[in-house]
Amino acid sequence: MKRWSQVHRAAFALSVAALAVATGGTVALAAPFHKVNGPESYVTAGQEMTVTATCPSGEVPTGGGGYSTSVLFTVSRSFAIDTTWYWSGRYSPGATESAKVSAFVICTTP
Repeated sequence: MKRWSQVHRAAFALSVAALAVATGGTVALAAPFHKVNGPESYVTAGQEMTVTATCPSGEVPTGGGGYSTSVLFTVSRSFAIDTTWYWSGRYSPGATESAKVSAFVICTTP
């Protein structure tokens, strides 16, 4: 991970201070976020599948996605409903082996 130089840290601190003055008080920085992986599932040739990942209680999704162990899995949808991220697609009918698929969600406190 690239470290910030002293100049970058000073510029950031000045920016936050200026924002605090402009808004007449304190500045709330973005809440921390973390990644939650859903369970892995196996998909076979020609199969359509939706996998999910869910934020813990009291948290909301800010984004998400998924992964497959094969490039032959074509993603058709990736979206959130309430606290769950859905990742859907279809595995190529010409595939010769099963593949693993899994969804992930990026969560934060509102």
